[in-house]
Order: sequence, then structure tokens, then C-alpha cells
Amino acid sequence: MMRIIGSMLVALSLAATLTPAAAQAKSASPLGDWGSAAPPPGKLYNRNGVDQLDVAVANIGGRGFAPAVQWSARTAAGSPVAGRACRIEVTFPGQRWAMYPSTRCQGSASFPTRVYQSPGRYAITVLDRVSGRFRTVPFVVGD
Repeated sequence: MMRIIGSMLVALSLAATLTPAAAQAKSASPLGDWGSAAPPPGKLYNRNGVDQLDVAVANIGGRGFAPAVQWSARTAAGSPVAGRACRIEVTFPGQRWAMYPSTRCQGSASFPTRVYQSPGRYAITVLDRVSGRFRTVPFVVGD
């Protein structure tokens, strides 16, 4: 008889312990939305609304090509994304210079010390790590 009562108490305490924990885990989501449906194959989660990046590269002068990069994160409707919801990375060709990070969705940066002097065709890539959108802009350094 004592065994039956003891096993019933253990079963009730386990049920009481496990039931609130499952309800709490469902309502609290500090780890993200693991329960939501995955996007279709080939699609990325787009948490900040960026659908495209408009990028321009210009020469700020001097000897060789010193790049100035301007970027604008845009929604699907074409309007600018405001704020600091982006994680922009501007990467340069070659291994001499590191990438330039920014949290601004609209911005520009000049790089007077990163001068390309060897003739050739180069490309600068601007990537938003949040949405996965990127744009690569080529430029030519002449003789």
C-alpha cells in the first residue's frame, strides 16, 4: 500500500513539475523564435526590412584611386530603411586592408589611405549581415 501511495506522489510531483516548465518555455522566448516556420529554401530571414542595397563608389582624388563608398539600404517598396538596424560591412579587394563595419543603414565613408595604384579592375562589396543583401561595385584604375 505504501508503495502505491509513494509511486502516486512521485508521479504527481513529476507532472506538476513538468507541466509549468513546458508552458513557461512556450511563452518565454529569449532564444529567438525557434518554433516558427523556416523560410523557403534559398530565402533568408529578413529582420530589418532591407530588400536591396544601393551602392556608389567614387574616387576622392589624389594619386591612384582612393575610394569613397556610399550605401543606402532600401525596402521592397524602394524607401530608405532608417536607423541603425543594419550591420553593414564594406570589404575591399586584396589582403592589405580590413573590412569597414557600420551599423547605419544609410551612410558613406571615405578611405584616403586605401589607395589603389596598380592598373586593373577592382570591386568593393557592401553587405548587410542582418538581411544577407549585398552589392558589389566594380571600379577601374587606369594607367
